Amino acid sequence: MRKTILVISTLLAMGASALAQEAFKPGWFLDLKGGATYTAGEAARFFDQVTYPTLALGAGYNFVPGFALRGEFSGWQAKGTVLNGFVEADRRDVPFGEWQYKFNYVQFNVDAIWDICNSFKYKASRLFSPYLFAGPGLNYRFNNQQALAVADLFPAENYLWDKGVVSFTARFGAGLDIRIIDALHVELELVDNVLSDRFNSKKNDTNLHIGNWPLDFDWNLSALVGLKYTFGRTGNSKKAAAAAAAAAAAEAAAAERAAAEKAAAEKAAAEKAAAEKAAAEKAAAEKAAAEKAAAEAAAKKAAADRAAARAAEETVYFVIGRHEIRKSEVQKIQNIVDILNAYPEANVTVSGYADIETGTHAGNWVLSQKRAENVAAALKKAGIAADRITVDYFGDTKKVSDVPSENRCSVMVTR
Repeated sequence: MRKTILVISTLLAMGASALAQEAFKPGWFLDLKGGATYTAGEAARFFDQVTYPTLALGAGYNFVPGFALRGEFSGWQAKGTVLNGFVEADRRDVPFGEWQYKFNYVQFNVDAIWDICNSFKYKASRLFSPYLFAGPGLNYRFNNQQALAVADLFPAENYLWDKGVVSFTARFGAGLDIRIIDALHVELELVDNVLSDRFNSKKNDTNLHIGNWPLDFDWNLSALVGLKYTFGRTGNSKKAAAAAAAAAAAEAAAAERAAAEKAAAEKAAAEKAAAEKAAAEKAAAEKAAAEKAAAEAAAKKAAADRAAARAAEETVYFVIGRHEIRKSEVQKIQNIVDILNAYPEANVTVSGYADIETGTHAGNWVLSQKRAENVAAALKKAGIAADRITVDYFGDTKKVSDVPSENRCSVMVTR
């Protein structure tokens, strides 16, 4: 029972997920089918056990895409064989009525139907939809006069019956749904009915068991074709398309409104930023004018000192992927040390760089930092105070030259 509930819950969940893919309308349906039935028996020739017509009339309800329940009446006629053994049953000299008989039956089944394709992606206009079904039922068999007329030919051990008999049954099968229009479909089905061993009056002598459960069953195999009418589905595809178009138009209108509102907000923000910028520029101009007079007196002396210090610049180059200072570059650091010693008020900025043509962005960022810090450490070791040294690094985001190898460096600039 738990397994049955789990299977039904899974099918319902699969169908519910498909609801989000395309509009689905639950509803009732009717189907009417006809065909032929093969009753398993002892006849040597297959068609000796085939009866027709077999009729089926059912009604069901589509709960979600991919899952439905159906109640169906089916049956008409079946055949049985009196004689045991393939050789005896195939004797042509025995009159037909002496070894084979017919009887009638009708059964009612409740089927759980799984529509394989629509359970994964629902599409109302799908042309071919394969499905599987299974379910329990009741079988009523009657009109066994032909078998009773030759009762003396039956084996001693048999299940010969003379009145109508009801027994439980089960069936499973596969089908193909072919859409003609939204409301009308063609159905092709293959059905296997598992029946009581007493169905055809003959006792099955297989003696096979699974544990304590005997495998003595009778089998009816039916091939059916018919029509299915689905209520309330006419024009469903067109309605779904119209609804989708309306939803798309509404979405486009909403997007247009959102874009207009965004543009208005951006315009207001730009005007505010322009006003703030103008106010800031005005304040800066007034401050600069006030400071200009005080700075002019000191500017003449400071200009001479800065001119000498500002002219000092040296570039220390490194090996690709390395940050150690080579011996060939040590003299450049000493030149900056000499200038800083000559101008005690001067300071130095050390900027590290890396080559964008090699390495990764993150790796180059760290590499440029270590190059700048190593040069700064060399300046400190030479006696330059730490508060006179500013360290900066740019990874591969800036370059000092169009030649890749010349960007593997640290640049020292005095000021």
